[in-house]
Amino acid sequence: MYATAFNRRKLNPLAGYFQITCVTWDLDTGTLFGRPLADFDHEDHLPEYQLMRLPRWPVGQSHTKYFHLHLSKLLRDQSFDLILVDSEPWSFIRWQTWLLSRLIQPKIVFGEFSWENIERPGLKGIILSFIYRLAVKTHHFSISGNAACRTIFLKYGGKENANLVAAQLGVECREFHPPSSEEKTKIRFELGLPSDSFLIGFCGRLTASKGIPELLLATERLRSSFPDKVIHLAMLGHGDMFEELTAFAASNPWLHLLSPRPHRDVAAFMRSLDLFILASKPVTFGPDLWEEQFGHVLIEAMAAGVPTFGSSSGAIPEVIGFPEAIFNHSDLESLLSVVEPWLKSQSDLQALAVKQRQRTLSLYSHESLARIWADFLLAQLRNHQSPSGHCMHFSSK
Repeated sequence: MYATAFNRRKLNPLAGYFQITCVTWDLDTGTLFGRPLADFDHEDHLPEYQLMRLPRWPVGQSHTKYFHLHLSKLLRDQSFDLILVDSEPWSFIRWQTWLLSRLIQPKIVFGEFSWENIERPGLKGIILSFIYRLAVKTHHFSISGNAACRTIFLKYGGKENANLVAAQLGVECREFHPPSSEEKTKIRFELGLPSDSFLIGFCGRLTASKGIPELLLATERLRSSFPDKVIHLAMLGHGDMFEELTAFAASNPWLHLLSPRPHRDVAAFMRSLDLFILASKPVTFGPDLWEEQFGHVLIEAMAAGVPTFGSSSGAIPEVIGFPEAIFNHSDLESLLSVVEPWLKSQSDLQALAVKQRQRTLSLYSHESLARIWADFLLAQLRNHQSPSGHCMHFSSK
């Protein structure tokens, strides 16, 4: 996560409260959307934190199945008050960091961040239940990316005052902001999108679990119901449906596919839209059970002043924060029944966008999120030790 500069932007305002050492991967060992991580690491701000890139072993493993080389040396060379591991409770790096911190600096206040919002069935669930119990007994605090994650921590013994529900990353509101009509026209021209259409957008993995089939059908129905709006759909991303969508777009010119690009360029796409829809649905079978854990594209769209609608999957309702913008997941008719009335009144749609942006600024800007995290982390330090306040350490995904 913190291997790319765009995602580290949250650390600068957080550095107003702590001295931070951010530990993350070497760039040459990771990819994002099939592209090297180096393509996404354009340093466009002056870091106010120390960045440590440590090799991982084994190379090429997922973010839960590797160790950081030379982490013990870092802990011997520098003194920390607090360590926060951004990973899952079963990740190797979580337990490596905990063990080394206990052996080398036993007075460190140790915590972890997790997104996990569903419990697994069967043997895997039994094993994970023991891991959660052990995690709760060995950390001082936890941060949950959503309310369901908090419920899991508390179920296995976590204390309410030692858990915070907060986003992992904020949004860069200086880039994700509403455009003027002239700016929107210019952006669409540069992206190859029609300037005279009502443009619905999606950004993320192009896969069925993101509700892509429902979104396509919904757009077709909306085009029939509102022929005067000239409704088009733009998708930015990549996934296992990309080839299928490419073939579909060839015979349906109202669908526009944009290839993945560095995160700093996503703001332009969001600012080109008239409406954003995230129609994710749970994956309830097979080894990869999943529900939407946050949906960072939601806060990016809302910050850009785009009316944003989402399904009832996972954390989407709590992120959007407005029940009138939520439809039942996996339900085309529910999606249409929620979205259609809003399209009849541009003033109502704009009023919703204004409310959503205001909420996003208050909760999800980098500055707001840094304050929320800092208030909680400082309270944990006060509860567990008398800190010198000189350093904070992130070991991240």
